[in-house]
Amino acid sequence: MPQADERTALGLPDAPPVMHTLRVTHGTDHQPLILGELGASCSQARLSYRITADSPRALRGVRS
Repeated sequence: MPQADERTALGLPDAPPVMHTLRVTHGTDHQPLILGELGASCSQARLSYRITADSPRALRGVRS
């Protein structure tokens, strides 16, 4: 169930359950690269995903 600050941030009038999802993307060396976090009202969100891995790809670093 959401805390008071979560209800305010998400604009929820009552207290419906909140879905927290975490997504961790790993590199070819199995080290975590990206952590994505999402919080949404269960009354307004649905979690669905498809993962298709046809072949491994080499990752390249990003230069700044």
